[in-house]
Amino acid sequence: MDADQKAQLDRRRFLKLATAVPAVAAVAALASPLLRMLKPNVGRFQLLAPIAEDTPRGDPIVAANLSEVAKPWDFKYFVFTQRYPQYTPEGFKAANMPGVVIRLPYKIRLPLGWARVIGKEPKVTESDIIVYSRICPHLGCIYNYVPNYKEITAGYGGYAPPPQRQHALMGCPCHLSIYDPADRDVPGRVLSGPAPRPPRTFLFELQGQNIVVTDVEPGGIA
Repeated sequence: MDADQKAQLDRRRFLKLATAVPAVAAVAALASPLLRMLKPNVGRFQLLAPIAEDTPRGDPIVAANLSEVAKPWDFKYFVFTQRYPQYTPEGFKAANMPGVVIRLPYKIRLPLGWARVIGKEPKVTESDIIVYSRICPHLGCIYNYVPNYKEITAGYGGYAPPPQRQHALMGCPCHLSIYDPADRDVPGRVLSGPAPRPPRTFLFELQGQNIVVTDVEPGGIA
């Protein structure tokens, strides 16, 4: 290749680069405001991480005091405020999520594998205290904690638990899903009804005598 041919190739490369850079810059300049119009919670030029601000957030709350759930099967209802991102300039919409703290008669390994997905490390991984969301995973009704299993048989579709499950259960009055809050292998196991999975759980930590809820398992209903 002589010097003239080499010079021509260099000029072609330069012209291609000179043409490509403005084109890429123009696309980025147009894409950013378009994306921000569709999702106003996206930061300026945040093209590579448009859902970075989409994680629901909640403020830690005291869900119960240890004295309120001192004995096996004691429970306490609470409400956790979760802020969901909205694609509006206002940013977030608050929603109340009911939960229940339950004292079990024995310790179990808590189903908190989901915590690392949201970048959290569980402070408590094995406990005789467990905290569930009361949103039924079937269609989003609010289920009840039922201390007397006989009430489940009488008022929640006639489910009669076997001897090893004749203790407090959780039941949804809408479509009669029944859960076992104390199952050692699958906490919240579905015993009866159409629910596709156990209720979601909360992360919590102990601060003195207080049970402080910090996060809820992400995900929707069926």
